[in-house]
Amino acid sequence: MIDLNIEHGMFLSAQLKQPVGGRTEVRASTLVAAAGGFEANIEWLKEYWGEAADNFLIRGTPYNRGAILKMLLAKGVQEIGDPTQCHAVAIDARAPKFDGGIITRHDSVVFGIVVNKHAERFYDEGEDIWPKRYAIWGRLVAAQPDQIAYIIFDSTVVTSFMPTLFPPIAGATIAELAGKLELDAAALEKTITDFNAAVQTGTFDHTILDDCRTEGITPAKTHWARRIETPPYLAYPVRPGITFTYLGTRVNKQSRMLMKDGKPSANMFAAGEIMAGNVLGKGYAAGIGMTIGSVFGRVAGREAAKNARN
Repeated sequence: MIDLNIEHGMFLSAQLKQPVGGRTEVRASTLVAAAGGFEANIEWLKEYWGEAADNFLIRGTPYNRGAILKMLLAKGVQEIGDPTQCHAVAIDARAPKFDGGIITRHDSVVFGIVVNKHAERFYDEGEDIWPKRYAIWGRLVAAQPDQIAYIIFDSTVVTSFMPTLFPPIAGATIAELAGKLELDAAALEKTITDFNAAVQTGTFDHTILDDCRTEGITPAKTHWARRIETPPYLAYPVRPGITFTYLGTRVNKQSRMLMKDGKPSANMFAAGEIMAGNVLGKGYAAGIGMTIGSVFGRVAGREAAKNARN
């Protein structure tokens, strides 16, 4: 465990508590914080999301609880970012609470429809292309009753997307599938019947915003709409999968942390997810997290080394 002694925006020392007795003090001239956010701290998430956070699944380690972030903010570092914003994707509801990883993520939304526990569609499954689309569905599912949803498709598309750790749930009929998902069969049948009737003829191409769309239903599916009509019918149950949070430490262009009085810290820098809120306000595009880590990691390392030499 590390205790940070911070005074007037200056990192003074790191006291390393030994596991068996004794105490060692290690002095450092510069601190670079790259400890991530608080996505694994369910109690902290509940401060902003309420009881819904109990149904969130965490894609990474259970130990990323925001201890360093909380300590820095308590010691006068200025915060930035909306605490309710995060990188969240739809992952398989059968995934473990922590460490499910990328193999539990579903990219099949575009090939079917998504319904909530009432067997109702709630968002346009064809709104945008993959690099932007995939990361909106975690938050969308988080807003649904019991934070659960179901991706529904048919047997014609099973080889069109990357398979995941868990196999799809199958039914010879929509009613049978509904029973396995514990959904109201009549409601799911109506949702799919109405959707199929609204699908317009077009040329399907999932790599562009094609002309396959619906007309006369709400919400519309604006691209990649095709009828769900070939058994067996298949589904994936999904929940919000939290990758990382956006609340973090405010930094300047040198990646130097800013204190609550607006002044830059004397020798504290930040890189990666712990300062992602400086870049991300709402939404996410594929690869941005790694870009933030790489770019600001280099900046923070360079500036920290320069500060240490002075």
